[in-house]
Amino acid sequence: MENLLMVVLAKSYKPGGRCIAGKLVEYTGENTVKVGRWVRPVANDNTGHGALTEQMYLYEDGTEARVLDIVEIPILRHFPIAGQPENYVIDDSKKWKKISSLNASSIPNISENIKDVWNDPDTESHTVTANYDQNGLISQSLCLVKPSNLLITLSNEFNDYEQRYKKKIVASFSYLGVNYENISVTCPSTRRILTNQYPNEGQEPVIMPLKKGDNYVLCMSLSPRFGNDDHHYKLVATVFDFDGYLQREYAA
Repeated sequence: MENLLMVVLAKSYKPGGRCIAGKLVEYTGENTVKVGRWVRPVANDNTGHGALTEQMYLYEDGTEARVLDIVEIPILRHFPIAGQPENYVIDDSKKWKKISSLNASSIPNISENIKDVWNDPDTESHTVTANYDQNGLISQSLCLVKPSNLLITLSNEFNDYEQRYKKKIVASFSYLGVNYENISVTCPSTRRILTNQYPNEGQEPVIMPLKKGDNYVLCMSLSPRFGNDDHHYKLVATVFDFDGYLQREYAA
């Protein structure tokens, strides 16, 4: 299969590695690109949603692919799965190639005017049921949206299952008048910049706005089906500020 040329819009944490996703790009001039549909490169592990390990997204010079890079990715085949129609299996025998990069100031211009962020009336605002997907309501599992009333909650509570205190970061925001709450933040840059802001073990959660208020764009993602209830979980995969500071200075 041919290589995919895409701009990286997410490089979020995922069990076993990273979830990298972006949009196809087409050069329309020397320094201008046209942005197309979403794609999510995945590992060749027969699941259709395998995490990418570091060796899989290295360039020839040994550096890693980063958010906002425009990259050429060797692909073996399209591998859509339930709730993630954009997945493509990579050819991990070949290196990725960086072509250029997208200016962070362009992100607000390519944010999407979708009607909602996967609103499923049969569950809470941070999840989507299998029925929602089976009814054909997930045409894409990635989106770029401009939120309002964006708040981050940092907690450090005892996890009964793991029998230890565990730090957790979630977001809440509004989009077109609908509130979304308790959405896990898997964005490495956001986690890194807030790493020293968590409460001590057992203390009350810390709820805060980010420094630039609502001047952000969120790359939202849906997880594969997970758990006994087969729900998809909504994730804040990337937080973009309009000047690129967050992704430039706190990339991880």
